[in-house]
Amino acid sequence: MCRYMKSSILVLVISTLVLAAGCTRLPASEETGLGPGEYEGIVNTQEIKKENVSLKEELEKIKSELEDLEKEYLSLAKSNESIISKLQEAESKLDIVEAEDIPKFKIEDTDLNSIVQYLEESSSIIDKSVKGIDIISSGERVVFRTIGYGNVYSQIFIWDEGENEPTLIDGASFDKDGSYEWLDRYILIKSGGKNKVLDIENKKITGLFDEPLKMQLLKDTTTVLLKDKDNKFVLYDFINDSNKQINLDNNKYTDFNLQEDFVLFTGTYTENGVEYEIRARLALDELMEMYEIQRADEAGTASPDTEGTL
Repeated sequence: MCRYMKSSILVLVISTLVLAAGCTRLPASEETGLGPGEYEGIVNTQEIKKENVSLKEELEKIKSELEDLEKEYLSLAKSNESIISKLQEAESKLDIVEAEDIPKFKIEDTDLNSIVQYLEESSSIIDKSVKGIDIISSGERVVFRTIGYGNVYSQIFIWDEGENEPTLIDGASFDKDGSYEWLDRYILIKSGGKNKVLDIENKKITGLFDEPLKMQLLKDTTTVLLKDKDNKFVLYDFINDSNKQINLDNNKYTDFNLQEDFVLFTGTYTENGVEYEIRARLALDELMEMYEIQRADEAGTASPDTEGTL
């Protein structure tokens, strides 16, 4: 019995020792407060963070390289466009030199200075004994004419800033013996015994009439006082293409002189072998009221008082 009890006690002690050994845990780290498995997770997280930082730096480097490549591409594209533009402009100038018919004008730089420079350079390489380009004005827009091209001796164009090519004005052409002159903000074209008026603002011919013996513009209007071939005094509105004859004896009155605020009609006649000189003075405001002449909505800016002869 005693031996049996000793054996039981020994088995119990051994079992207790085995259980105690199986339940033993390693102490937590004094530095991190974590066990070995948890510490391994922390190490892996730090490595991932380092890798992310490295990837971010590499991404920024790639983005920078792409931006540099994009800038280089844009620079090359711009350079190519400039070269193509210069080639097209050179071809255009060559066409102007070689053209027999009305040439085509075209440029890429469309500011007024570039347009004028283009026309001047084109003109400089033309044989001026045969052809030519004449710049009439270059204020708000460029007005110019070609000389010696096509079936007409001279053709007027209007080139607005911002446009790649000019507008050919239909009907604004004249022969070799023709001429042009400023009529306030309009251009009066004389050719073949006919007069026509170019409305620069609206880019069209607005009036066509027989060339008079004398003509003067009523200030701030689109009406001219003229003496026609029958010695009649006529008020002609070239915008509305209408005319009104002044009631004067054209057998006696043969001339007129338009002043700032009045018009003076003069003439001579013979009676009983005696020659008499006559004058009739009429205030301009009274004349305009009598014949219902309206002033322009905006007074035109006076252009240079010059005449160009072809």
